Amino acid sequence: MIPTNRLYFGDNLEFLRNRDYFPSESIDLIYLDPPFNSNHSYNILFKDVEGTPSTAQIKAFEDTWRWNETAAKSLHEINTALDYTPRQLVSLMNMLEDFLGHSPMYGYLVQMSVRIIELHRVLKPTGSLFLHCDPTASHYLKLLLDGIFGTKHFQNEIIWCYKSGGATSRRFARKHDVLLFYAKDVENCKFNPQLEKSYNRGLKPYRFKGVKEYEDDIGWYTFVNMKDVWQIDMVGRTSAERLGYPTQKPLVLLMRIVQASSNAGDVILDPFCGCGTTIDAVETINNENPDLSPRRWIGMDNNRLAINMVESRLKSRFDLDINDYEVIEEELLVVSCE
Repeated sequence: MIPTNRLYFGDNLEFLRNRDYFPSESIDLIYLDPPFNSNHSYNILFKDVEGTPSTAQIKAFEDTWRWNETAAKSLHEINTALDYTPRQLVSLMNMLEDFLGHSPMYGYLVQMSVRIIELHRVLKPTGSLFLHCDPTASHYLKLLLDGIFGTKHFQNEIIWCYKSGGATSRRFARKHDVLLFYAKDVENCKFNPQLEKSYNRGLKPYRFKGVKEYEDDIGWYTFVNMKDVWQIDMVGRTSAERLGYPTQKPLVLLMRIVQASSNAGDVILDPFCGCGTTIDAVETINNENPDLSPRRWIGMDNNRLAINMVESRLKSRFDLDINDYEVIEEELLVVSCE
């Protein structure tokens, strides 16, 4: 069956390998914001359903995937057990093993590879995948995506730049993330161009025939198709949408992705959903377009706090509860690729 409006609590790999829940070519759009392997431990100062600040500090996750028995098993699966592993990925992983050794970075990449293989399998031919990362591993992750999707399926490297505190005098301030955009079938993937303002030179009207121009408090502009550099404020400490989750992304960022690469009635999957911004974006778009078939969502996370935060967010933002979606837990599954 095609899973819709569900939260999965547990290891996303085990869920994705369950063909009853995730048959091949069943998902229209995938956004994933996996841990960055940046060696940070995060604490969450969270709020309850009513938005009242809590003094509880919970260590939510440590975003480092080391070389360990799980990584070694995943590498074995890539090399021998998965008959749908692309041959070029096998060659790539062998090359990276020679280059990186059994380092934490290599362990991270191996465990990401087995997940991206399954995400590629469940994606429809008209579907797209957006992988959100930072410069810590973006260059390696692009190689993995090239190895799984194929180099010709790369669409964009989107730069999300933002303002935030902290800088150093030793280099340029690091103030951007990367979104790697791949299509299952470049010729047939869904894409709805998004528009942005383009200010005229000198901020004055051009008065070109047939060109609509507009004026705001900055100056004169036209609308053009959106470029691959996005200036969007991050979720700051004073932001109204701030939940206290350490890797929370802005709602407008996810709404842009969902609107660009999915249509009414489509199914959107976020296998590292965190506090649920992708799910919020889908529900917000549905509420703004009540006459259209609703988009459906699937969220996964292996952190109970994250699942609880998504449920609280759905209740406070959209008055949705367990009667409006289903929660599936990993212990209910017995899945193996062997």
